[in-house]
Amino acid sequence: MASIHPFKGVMYKNVSSLVMAPPYDVIDKNEREHLAANDPNNIVKITLPDTYDSAKQLVESWLSSGILKFDNECAFYLYTAEYEFEGVKKVLKGFLTALRLEKFGGHIKPHEKTLKGPKIDRFNLITKTNAMFCPIMGLYFSNKNITDIIENTINSKKPTIDVEFGGIRHKIYPLYEKEEIISQELQNEDVIIADGHHRYETALMIKEYFNKQGIKNGGFDYIMTLMIDAKDGGLSLLPIHRLIKKIDDFKQFMEKLEEYFTVEKGKHNCDFLMYHNGAFYSLRFKQKRSYDLIEKLDVSIFERYIYQNILGLTKEDITNQKVAGYAHSQKEVVELVDRGEADIGFILKPMDYNDLVAIAEKGLTVPQKSTFFHPKIPSGLVGYHFESIKGCENV
Repeated sequence: MASIHPFKGVMYKNVSSLVMAPPYDVIDKNEREHLAANDPNNIVKITLPDTYDSAKQLVESWLSSGILKFDNECAFYLYTAEYEFEGVKKVLKGFLTALRLEKFGGHIKPHEKTLKGPKIDRFNLITKTNAMFCPIMGLYFSNKNITDIIENTINSKKPTIDVEFGGIRHKIYPLYEKEEIISQELQNEDVIIADGHHRYETALMIKEYFNKQGIKNGGFDYIMTLMIDAKDGGLSLLPIHRLIKKIDDFKQFMEKLEEYFTVEKGKHNCDFLMYHNGAFYSLRFKQKRSYDLIEKLDVSIFERYIYQNILGLTKEDITNQKVAGYAHSQKEVVELVDRGEADIGFILKPMDYNDLVAIAEKGLTVPQKSTFFHPKIPSGLVGYHFESIKGCENV
């Protein structure tokens, strides 16, 4: 069963936008320096530290001095994010919990294949600080009782944290009651990891690391997770775009491309938008799409026909990213190509959310780097320390 627990969250005594930061994995070096300069206590100094030892010292000193503090009671932390997406005002609703770790495949399932990237950075940071401030994101399937608890709480109580960051209004409502109801409601349900597959796998490595030392139970048995209703939680789904970092013969590439796609210069109605040498090209797939949930996806078509058939890349080649690459916005695609960091960029459309839910319900996985969820909860609202679970394990 999926086992979720309340915990004693670690929070700033005085939280503001100046101490918050985006998730560590979307921060570049320049933004990191800007955030650190915003406030001497910005959370980025822990999530992206100068050294692991400095992060450990900051966690300990900020806790001892009261800059950070543990909640006095075990709680689930209801969370809302008010944001605008494609001109529509939306509200993301969920709750932070300590999710007990188990291997993928039981009640906790991945939704996409992962890159074999190094996980040692987060491993070193968390084992040094015994803390995590960047929650992963988990999806559960519609549960009326939990929805009612969330709605009643945010409609009847004032948030303890209400701050605008990154153009989004973030609110936290600690829930010190009804923890048992929420825990029981999800105990027979599957949890789909939406965002944070690598961090989850790293948490499993950390658990194994302590177990091998003869330490069998502790705060390392859990990972802080933002739980969101898969169908009605207000989450938006964005694409992750593709890059070809280097190509030897563009003319020959175009000839092969036209075997599978009609290509028209400019921006038109199309399946993929390609950018090269300052110009856009519209690509439409010539073949009839498969009805298979995975094979019909844009990312599956792109990787099969462009990465594999045309460029001859193997799955390992795609994974090591020597030729293949990724970008999170059309702006980033254009900038990378214009700077010469990639030869060609491809702008993909977002996956249909209903398709993603159907794929997750069937226990299938989409190709790596297929989805980008929006919005992401920033670091600096609520943190989890290995001590946070003490007294909360059986609540």
